[in-house]
Amino acid sequence: MYLNPMKFRLLATIMAVLASAHTARAQAMFPAETDNAALRYWFALAELGEPDDATRDLFGETITGRVAWDETKLGPILESNLDALRSMQRATKLPACNWGFDYRNGSRTPIWFGMRARLLSRLNALQGIREMAHGDSRTAVDTWLAGVHFGQDVSRSGPMIAALIAHAIILDNLQPLRDSARQGKLNQEQKTELSVVVKTMPEDGFDWGAAWGVEFAIGDQYLQKSRTTGKAESDDKIRAYEEYMLAAQAALREPPAEAKSRIADLESKLRRLGKVEQILIPGLRGTNEARIRLATAHQELMQALSTK
Repeated sequence: MYLNPMKFRLLATIMAVLASAHTARAQAMFPAETDNAALRYWFALAELGEPDDATRDLFGETITGRVAWDETKLGPILESNLDALRSMQRATKLPACNWGFDYRNGSRTPIWFGMRARLLSRLNALQGIREMAHGDSRTAVDTWLAGVHFGQDVSRSGPMIAALIAHAIILDNLQPLRDSARQGKLNQEQKTELSVVVKTMPEDGFDWGAAWGVEFAIGDQYLQKSRTTGKAESDDKIRAYEEYMLAAQAALREPPAEAKSRIADLESKLRRLGKVEQILIPGLRGTNEARIRLATAHQELMQALSTK
């Protein structure tokens, strides 16, 4: 039988399309997994339930050790937030964290972001306390270390407010680690393994200079834009601001105890800057005091781990 070449080509095309469609169905695939921890953190933050004020107070009392673990009151709250905790803990194992805030366009760190990040941290710290109360010290340590890592990732989200939130998150999880080591709840093998991990951590938690650099960029952008308005700052004032911010950033990359005298000197120079520039600069002394609190908790943990 004779087959018209045009019809033959059309038939071949149809067969090829049907075959490719069948192949596509047979090779169904998930999208590639992201290595950006922040995307999973967002899911965790969205899944959280909001406790009342009395429960929040109980969180703080339990984390600081002033109140013993209460399974009846706190167990159900952790169970209801377990999916959020697991999402966060899995995210801490990913290599990158980009929260996606666009400070170039004048956006600010949302207040709710900081509040929910801190809530997630406290729930994580409580989960570790619960695991320790149930005799699972190894899992408890892993839980608290995940909380510390979460705090370090929060510090990557932007300016100094994010750094201060991150500082509180890390303290939430360092303190029960320290208390467990002091109270003999970790065996010698666990203490040795944990000390190796803790030694790799920056004593002040993370790079505070990076967050200060974001503040610098936001302030400098504001001052540069003022040139297009009728209230432009002078070149000398902008240059003095830039020099101050660079010097402050360098000081925040020194060990916190050693940075104290340098920061005191910078604070004495702050009054010489223009009023607008002074408003743009966060509290440098308070920033370093937060670093000192972290360094103290880090040192106390190391001491507790070295005790036989």
